Amino acid sequence: MHIKILTIGHKSNKYESDEIAYYEKQLPKNLKVNFVNIKSEQNHKLQKNEILSKESKLILSKISASDYVVSWDSKGKQYTSNEFSELIKESQEIKKQLIFIIGGSFGLSDNVLKRSDLIISASLLTFPHRLFRLILMEQIYRAYTIISKKTYHK
Repeated sequence: MHIKILTIGHKSNKYESDEIAYYEKQLPKNLKVNFVNIKSEQNHKLQKNEILSKESKLILSKISASDYVVSWDSKGKQYTSNEFSELIKESQEIKKQLIFIIGGSFGLSDNVLKRSDLIISASLLTFPHRLFRLILMEQIYRAYTIISKKTYHK
């Protein structure tokens, strides 16, 4: 199975990369996670809707029609870790590439949300994107342990 995580913003620094790698190393060999960082289009000369439009085009250009797309947005449904593991398991079974999208500081455009097969909210709180990438990676690992009936998840 291959999971792609599209993120708007800066690439991970060494600390973040090391922490993400910690979880990646524990995943089974047949589960690959690939981060695709898309540079933010923020510019003081542009309005919010212009920035979202530009970022939307970049995001949508990285998605194929057959991909199963999950966007993270505060308006989405909240999942438990067990429910999230079911999402991962179902994606494995149908053999579709699973793509998670983490928007920039203005969030995601309506076009991206409409293209999404599912919209999930991690919380009503706002997280820094760099921290959220690590949270998502840990949840992917946790989902794997739930599916595999390992003792990590309590």
